[in-house]
Amino acid sequence: MAISHEKLRVGLIGTGSFGPNFATYITEHADLVAVCDPNPAGRDEFAKQTGLRLPEFDHHEGLLEAADVDAVVICSPNATHKEIAVAAAEQGKHVFCEKAMATCVPDCWEMVRACDKANTRLMVGHKRRLRPPWARMIELRKELGDVLAITSCGYFDSRPYPFAESWWRFRDKSGGTLMVSGVHVVDWMRAMCGDVASVRALAAPQADRRYDFPDTLHVALEFNSGAVASLSVSLVYPPLKFRESGGPQVVYQDGGARLVAQMEQLDLYWQRQDEAESHFEQFDDIGIDHAFSQEFGDFVRWVADADYEPCLTWREGLRCVEVMEAAHRSADEGGSIIRLPLYPELEIT
Repeated sequence: MAISHEKLRVGLIGTGSFGPNFATYITEHADLVAVCDPNPAGRDEFAKQTGLRLPEFDHHEGLLEAADVDAVVICSPNATHKEIAVAAAEQGKHVFCEKAMATCVPDCWEMVRACDKANTRLMVGHKRRLRPPWARMIELRKELGDVLAITSCGYFDSRPYPFAESWWRFRDKSGGTLMVSGVHVVDWMRAMCGDVASVRALAAPQADRRYDFPDTLHVALEFNSGAVASLSVSLVYPPLKFRESGGPQVVYQDGGARLVAQMEQLDLYWQRQDEAESHFEQFDDIGIDHAFSQEFGDFVRWVADADYEPCLTWREGLRCVEVMEAAHRSADEGGSIIRLPLYPELEIT
């Protein structure tokens, strides 16, 4: 779809807690011309926070029909992503979708095929791999060799967040445990190690009954490369805040690295097998703004030039959902080993 005007015209669907934040990155690279949210109070709060007074819609179909947009940014609840993305593609609009791409893999494939049929771009935002401290660990493969193993413990206190009082607490709306916490690390692990071959997960006894899915989950991943990884997440761990959790430890072929997460900085230590002391790199800028700007800037460039190679496409989003859905299925089955691809009949050959 060719763009006839100078800047990409974007409609934002979902003005909740994340919408005002992401509007900053939209307006950095494009024109934000309309917003949509079924909640009038949410739209009012968006206008107050951003200072933007834009045409408002209470349903995505209204925006797609009445607003002159080239693309939509989807920041609505996870379970709504497929319906919105397919509708946008059918109207010839490009789609930027915040993670998680959808709540299940079949929905992801519907999004992919709708955009492919319409010849529109589909990108899923996964910022963790783009943040400089985490990107540096990917880069360290040049220094330390292939990744052999990773472990990450994402225990944190979710009480400061609205998860247990909102749509996030329902599996059919959010997608489950890893969609709430773990999605970032799963995608980064794939950036480190490639495609996942098998998944196994076990759930701990429930602590917070407001969630209709496990609030603590341990996941083991085996990659096609032979690398292995473990990811532990918990929403009910008071000693740590979210930004203080999840710092991974990585075993490379010729050394190792560990990231120490803190509220306002990230400390990276890495060392070769033949070295006596670790290298230390401190990241005072934890890189969130950089990552959001990079991914959306690449989306805008990709829309303008189909030959441009963006930092992300839909593939990262779909494969991340596949790993998470497999982990939840494994936990439901008491820790069975789930082989990927999860839906071989849907694969594009």
